[in-house]
Amino acid sequence: MFGYFILTLFFCSNLFSLSDDNFYNTYSLAYSNTLLDFPLKSNPATYGNIRNITTDISYLNQNYALYGKSDSENKSFNFFIPRIDYGKNFTYAIGYEKNEFKNLKANIFNLGGASYHILDFGDEYLDFGMNYKKIKLEGVNDFALSKAFIDVGFMARKKDYLFGLSFLNFNSSFSDKNNKIDIPKVRKFSVTRLWDEFSLGFDFTIRNSDIRSSYNMGVSFSQLWRTYRYGYFKTATSLTIGDKKDSLGLGIFYNRDVWELGYSLSFSLNNPAYFNNAVSIAIYWGRRDVETDYEKIIKREVKYRKDLMEELVNANKREEKLKGNMAKMQAEIDELIFNMKKLEEKLKNKDAEKTQIELEKENIRKTLDGLIDKQRKNQEEIKNIEEKRRLERIKLAETEFNKDFDNYLKLKSQGVSRDVLSGYLKKIIIQYQNEEIDISRATIELQKLLKR
Repeated sequence: MFGYFILTLFFCSNLFSLSDDNFYNTYSLAYSNTLLDFPLKSNPATYGNIRNITTDISYLNQNYALYGKSDSENKSFNFFIPRIDYGKNFTYAIGYEKNEFKNLKANIFNLGGASYHILDFGDEYLDFGMNYKKIKLEGVNDFALSKAFIDVGFMARKKDYLFGLSFLNFNSSFSDKNNKIDIPKVRKFSVTRLWDEFSLGFDFTIRNSDIRSSYNMGVSFSQLWRTYRYGYFKTATSLTIGDKKDSLGLGIFYNRDVWELGYSLSFSLNNPAYFNNAVSIAIYWGRRDVETDYEKIIKREVKYRKDLMEELVNANKREEKLKGNMAKMQAEIDELIFNMKKLEEKLKNKDAEKTQIELEKENIRKTLDGLIDKQRKNQEEIKNIEEKRRLERIKLAETEFNKDFDNYLKLKSQGVSRDVLSGYLKKIIIQYQNEEIDISRATIELQKLLKR
């Protein structure tokens, strides 16, 4: 699969790329559109990384872009919707950008979508994405323009590496020298190395239009800083070198699982020096705190164990009561047997009383048979109670195992790290391995994680 992706890169090398690779929010500014482990408009295939309904709003004060001077203000809104269609995972994106330049206003409407593990081979997978943009421009002297562009992106993963190839404004470019408007075709190739706590990305971008051409190379680094019960911080650093502009980007993001605040800034390393900065907020609808989930699992486990102990105590009480009744009956049986032996002795000594003794002996035998039958029924009831208690324990264990494994699948779909997932699976296996239930799903899933 990875070989097919590289072939696609070479066969498409004469084409020009994907949508806008300008700065448009805090992430694009901090990472210079380089890393692939979060959604980027410079590669629509990255939309699939979002597995919860997500909304983000950002504001960018931009004094330069990677292709040159750019004095503007950018306001953007994006809405991502993950869905399952035809048995496959997809993420759909709706966005709006408003750019205000000195003598020009630009409104951009986006409608796109991307797959999530559309072709999955375990440690390797391939995804694709597409973005449709409608750009409306308004300038001085009643200048107006409305034009549509299409962006296409591909992303492949091989173990801990992500490879991205994208073509922005794939269908056409647009240039107007009189109004200083240049919308180039862009082709972009990116590589990202992933670790549990940080990421390292490389990028190469080429832009071509009727007015000018440019290129840049970038490298970026992202570090995750976890706190105890208070979310996490993410810091970002990027360096971009090109024929038009060199840039240094910095960013910090604070995430409390269901929302995230971000701030980023960048400096132009060429003379004259320029400065960009951006702020943003993102809301993740339906996402849950992993630590809170662990607390709920522990509380449910404690409740399950408490209920099981109560059931065992009640069963032990019933068993003790039956055993007490059986002991009383055994004492009566022993007494009857003793009386029968005494009567047998009387038979030997007193033939005259033989008939009466035989009658008494028959009555005692009937009583004894009744007690023995009652004892047998009590023993069967004890066995039934013990079997019922065993089946209830197995049923409770199966129910709790299914709930715990469903929680694992939810944690996996939310992108939790491999160490957390494997630790959670080991806890499940240790907890249920002696419960006489089928836990093969967890063991198979743990083997897959350990092979990665």
